Amino acid sequence: MKKSKIYFIAPIIVLGVFFAYYWNFRSDYDAKQAIVLQAEKQRKIDKATAEALMRQRAMQDAIDSQKQRKAERIAREEMERKQKEDKENARLEAEKADQEAQKLQRQAEKLEKDVGTAKEEITKIETEKKFSEEELVFLKDFTAQAVANQTKLADVLTKIRAADLANEKAAAAAAAAAKSK
Repeated sequence: MKKSKIYFIAPIIVLGVFFAYYWNFRSDYDAKQAIVLQAEKQRKIDKATAEALMRQRAMQDAIDSQKQRKAERIAREEMERKQKEDKENARLEAEKADQEAQKLQRQAEKLEKDVGTAKEEITKIETEKKFSEEELVFLKDFTAQAVANQTKLADVLTKIRAADLANEKAAAAAAAAAKSK
């Protein structure tokens, strides 16, 4: 064979081998590309599904945390409302206790004043009682003295009557003696 045929046949053989390799590569390439495209499509679908799931979980977590914050806010507001009510009740109780204390203080002052007045009345009554007892003692003495004076006066009157009778008898006897003379 001549050298010129080698130049012509060798490239044709290499071209045949290349064509066979290319044909084999091309037939598998479309299938591989289809598999790669299918895998890429599946990966995108999986990724979108995962993202949707993560978004859904994130939304659910956000809703749950929102509910939790709302519950905490309601609990906090309830606690603050209760604290305000407790403070208001404590303030009202303090005012009520203060008013009660003032009322009791006024009553105590009134009672002390009444006690002072009662002591004055007791002192006055005791003074009057002492005066009445002294007056009673005086009246008893005076009554006894009056009774004694009355008996003395009755005795004096009896003596005066007896003296008057004796004078009358003496005057009558003197008159009878004077008539007899």
